[in-house]
Order: sequence, then structure tokens, then C-alpha cells
Amino acid sequence: MKKTVSVNIRGLNFIMEEDAYELLQDYLDRLNNALKNESGSREILEDVELRIAEICSSKLSDNKTVIELKDIEEIIEKMGDPSDYVDEDVQDDEDSKNESANATTGKNEKRLFRDTDNAVIAGVCSGIANFFRIDVVIIRAIFVIMFLFGGFGFPLYLILWVIVPKVKNSIDRLRMKGKPITVDSVREEVENAAENISKGSKRFARNLKNDDTYGRSISRGARILASILGIGLIFMGISFLIPFLIFIIGGFDFIPVQNQDGFISFTEFGSLVLANNSDYNMMWIGGLLVGFSIAIFLLLLGSMLIFRIKNKWAKLSLLFLFLCGVAGGIMTASAGMNTGKDFFKGAEIEKEITVIDTDELNIIPNLKKLDNDPHVSIMSNDDIGLIEIEGDDVRLYGVHFEYVPSSDSLFHVYQNITARGRSHAVGLKRCQNIKHNVAVQGDSILVDTDYAFPTKDKLRDQEVYMIIEVPEGKQVRFNDRLVVVGGRRGYEIEGYLEGDGEYDHDD
Repeated sequence: MKKTVSVNIRGLNFIMEEDAYELLQDYLDRLNNALKNESGSREILEDVELRIAEICSSKLSDNKTVIELKDIEEIIEKMGDPSDYVDEDVQDDEDSKNESANATTGKNEKRLFRDTDNAVIAGVCSGIANFFRIDVVIIRAIFVIMFLFGGFGFPLYLILWVIVPKVKNSIDRLRMKGKPITVDSVREEVENAAENISKGSKRFARNLKNDDTYGRSISRGARILASILGIGLIFMGISFLIPFLIFIIGGFDFIPVQNQDGFISFTEFGSLVLANNSDYNMMWIGGLLVGFSIAIFLLLLGSMLIFRIKNKWAKLSLLFLFLCGVAGGIMTASAGMNTGKDFFKGAEIEKEITVIDTDELNIIPNLKKLDNDPHVSIMSNDDIGLIEIEGDDVRLYGVHFEYVPSSDSLFHVYQNITARGRSHAVGLKRCQNIKHNVAVQGDSILVDTDYAFPTKDKLRDQEVYMIIEVPEGKQVRFNDRLVVVGGRRGYEIEGYLEGDGEYDHDD
């Protein structure tokens, strides 16, 4: 059983154990004696008391209503004992100057501490930054990178949290920064500490004045939401960065193409689509800027939300990444629009293949032959990929069929070829460069399932159509399948011959 007393600290009432009160009173008396010859001592004492009131308030809860002795001991340890940084035997300025002069030979013991005064979590990064005298943002970024890509950033942080001591007083702060421990340096550190206490106490006083308990709860909730959002942004950044590095930078082959390897990369496919090398280079550089800017922007913004980084360099970095992304977007859009002009005009050419007088026209898919045996056809039904590249040619698969009424009693067979270009003349030139074979054998036509054109023509909607004019009352047979098209006036039916020889028809 302990005796308690009611204590008023800067307008706030606390129930405090008697021995805790005596310890706190002794601390304040010693601090008052230590600072009595210092300028602004009254303001410092008032700020210290208000800071003590703030810490005491934070230690109370629904389950705890009394300030205990151990609470005061923790507060004194956190605030720093006056004997640690003020020589109470120094009585005048002359003695102080002499001691300062003699103290220049003091020890300069540089040690690693956790800087809990500027901590986001435990002060590990702030302590390392002070030890090496570099920006704390750099250290935090290194830990984030090690956590994301190495996997050992988090356990390393926990280990340092356990083994590295925290700053307890001004002497520790000087050792952490590698400064000599002299009267002048200690006094300077005390003044800095007093300034930090003053800022914190005034902020606490404003909260008390405005009764901002609800606002603080909202602020804590906002910080939690910011951390969750930050984790989400980092996850998005990683999810974007990894595929970008694999498919764009790494050149991973994933687009199905019939060539020696069977697949091509996204960049190789881009060379078949973009109009020229200038557009290709612009798209490549712009894509790099956009990809890296988005990924790093998300990672940096997520880290800023988690670690509450608000310095100007972080904000300038976000602005720089945003501008890089905009510049990359402009470059890719410019290359895309220039390539888009190459699709502006459509062109087509048509030629008559044959006229056949028969009751039934047979259409036979002419599949590719094996190089070592031209009499053997490839009959595989496997997926043959989107395109095929053979030397300087691009080979596409699939031929369209259209059946329309004939104006007489004969079958008329036409080959219609289409392509697009920047102008009609360019489109026509590309049409002429398309090679597709159709052979006539009696009452049958043999149609290649593929067609080719030079790679320099790019992919410009090149298509091949076979137009069959069917007389009324006559019919078309595709291999063993009867294609019903005759017997109707004004019919127009379409079919599609796939690369593997399969035929789809709109019955």
C-alpha cells in the first residue's frame, strides 16, 4: 500500500505516488538550480514542466489512473539528469571559460545510438544517419530496398533495434554525432534540446487548449490508414516493376511466333509494328522513362507514407519522377501517333483467279510442305502461333472466304488483298508485296492457308480474301464438307480458313 498525493503540473491534475512526487520535485529543484544562471531559464523550466505533464498524461489510461515511481524514473531518464550536462559548481563566466578551455582535450568518443527523438519506428535509421553524417532518408531508403529485394532488411533492423542502445541524455547525443564532450558543446546540445522541448510543449498546450482528444484520435487513425496505403503502393510498385524488368528490360520472349525459337520479345514485336527506327528508339526511351518513373514513384510514395517522410528532397524526387513520367508519356504518344498515321489509308487489290463451269466447286486447303519432302503436308492441328518470321519475310495464317451470287452459271473465283498505309499509294504497294498462292486443278482450287510479305512493310492489317461467286442451284464443297450457299437470292455468306487447315463457316 502506497500513499498518493494530488499534483498540479501546468494546470493539469495528476494522482501521484508520494515517493514519485518527491523524486519529481527533487528533479525540478536540481534543474532549477542548474539553470538559474542561464538566459531563458524560466521559459525552459516551464517547457520542461509542460513536457513532463504531456508524458504523464500519455501514461494514463482507463486501467491506470496513478502516476507511479517507475513512471517518473522513466521521465527523468528521458529528459536527462541536470548533472549530466550542467556543471553546478560553475559559479561565474570566467570559471566557465576556463573549464571550456580545459575541456577541449575531452574525449571524442563516437558511438552508435538509436536516435529516438527523430524516430519513425525505433530510431535505428536516425542513429545511423547521425553516426555517418548523412541524410536519414538515404538510410531509410536503403533499408526499404533491402527489405523489398534482399529480404533481410527487416531482420537486420530488428537486430539493430535490440543491440544498439538508445540516446538517454545530451552526452549520448554528442557521442552519437562524434562531437567532443566540452562545456560549450554540452550547453549547445542542451539549448537544442530545450528548443525541441519548447516546440513539443507548445504543440501539446495547443491540443489542451482546443481539447483536441478527438482530433488526435483521427490523426492516429489517419497515420494507420497512411501506413496501409503506403504498403499497398509499395506492393503495386513491386508488382509493376518486376514484370517491367522481365518483359521490357530483360527482353523475355513470350509472344508466340513461328521461328527458330518459337517466341519473340515485346521489343522485337515492336520493331514489326512501329513505323521506323526513330519511332522505335523514341518508344523505347519513353517506355523506360514511364516504366521506371511509375515503379519508383509508387515505391517512394509508399515509403514516405509509412515512414512519414516529409522533407523537401523526397517531395522534389516525387516531382522529378512525375515529370520524367510525363516526358516519357509524351515520347511514347508521339511515336504511337506517328505509327498510327501509317494505318490512315486502306487499300485493296483484286484479281480474278479462274472461271469454272461445274456443278460443284471443291476448295482444298494447301498446307505447308516439309522441306525434305515436298509431297508430305503438315497436318498438325497444334496452335501455330500468331505470326511466323522467315528471314526477311513475315508470314501470317488464315484466309477469309466470301460467297456471293454469280451473275451467270459459272463459278468466278477472285483473290482480294488488303493493307493499310500512310497514303493510298503506300497501301497499294504493300498489297502488291503480299504473296499468297492459289492453284486450279480441274473443278478444284488449292488455297494456301498462309501468306507472306516483307518485314519492312510492317504489320499493317494485311489480309487475304477469297471471293467465290456461286451460281444459283450449285454448291461448294470444302474438303468433305458441303458448304450451303446456293439456292437463295441475295445471299452473302462468310467463312474462314485457319492456318492449320480447319474451316469455319457461317451456315
